[in-house]
Amino acid sequence: MTRTGPGIYLIGRVALAGILCCTPALAANPTPVAAPAAAAWSAPDQEAAKKRAEEVVPFVEAVMDECQLCRQQRLRDQGLSVKDQSESYFLLDSPIIRKMEDHYGSVRFMHAKHAVVTKDCALCHHLRPLDETAAETTRCSACHQEPFQKDHPERLGLKAAYHQQCMGCHQKMDKGPIDCGGCHRKNVPDHKDHIQLAANPEPSQVTSECLRCHKPAGEDMLKSAHWLLKGPSPFTLGHQKNVELGKATIATNNF
Repeated sequence: MTRTGPGIYLIGRVALAGILCCTPALAANPTPVAAPAAAAWSAPDQEAAKKRAEEVVPFVEAVMDECQLCRQQRLRDQGLSVKDQSESYFLLDSPIIRKMEDHYGSVRFMHAKHAVVTKDCALCHHLRPLDETAAETTRCSACHQEPFQKDHPERLGLKAAYHQQCMGCHQKMDKGPIDCGGCHRKNVPDHKDHIQLAANPEPSQVTSECLRCHKPAGEDMLKSAHWLLKGPSPFTLGHQKNVELGKATIATNNF
C-alpha cells in the first residue's frame, strides 16, 4: 500500500530545502588541499659563499712588482682600507684544489674579522694585477691556481698559498690554529660507495670488510684495554672466579 497525502508531500519539501541550504556551505568549504612542503631554510651568506667558492676566475699572468711598504703606502694614498671590503665571509673550497685531493672539508674564513685584526689589506693582498683596469685587491685564486706551472715557477699553488699565508701569520702572531683539524673538518666519504658486502652479511664479514681499508685501526684495537679485557665474572653462573671471560679470551663477540 503506497502512502500519499499532505504529510508525505511536506516531508519531501523539507528534505529538498535542507539539501539546497547545505549546498552553498559545501561549495564554500571544499576538501582542504595539502600545502606544498616548505623548502629547507639556509643562510643566504652561506649559499652566496658556496657559489663564490665554486668560481674559477681567469689567471693573472702579470703582477705589479713592488715591495710591501710601497704597496701599503699606495693603498693609503688611494684611500683604501679594511673598511672597503665587499665581502665579509668566504668559504675556502676551490675546485682547483679538490680535483687533486679532497681529504678535508672547506674552511670558513671570516674575512671581516681578519681585516679588523690585521688592519692592513696588503698583508694578504700583497700584489695587484699589472692590468690597470683590474681591481686593486683580488682573490687568492686569481694569482695562485695549479702548482708547479712551467711559465710561473715562482707562484705557489693555491693550497700552498693558503697554508703559507694563514699558518705563517698564525705562528707569527701566536694566534689561531696551525693544524689541519683546527681549520678543516675531515671530509669523510660516503661509505655506501666503498663497501662491498652481500645482503644480510655475517658479523665476521662486516668486520673483514671494515679492515680492508682500516687495517691500522684494527691493529690499534688489538692493543686496546677494551680488547685485552679479561678477568673474573662475578655475575656469571659458574664463572665467578675464573679468569677466562673477556675480549682477550672467549668473548662471544670476538670478531
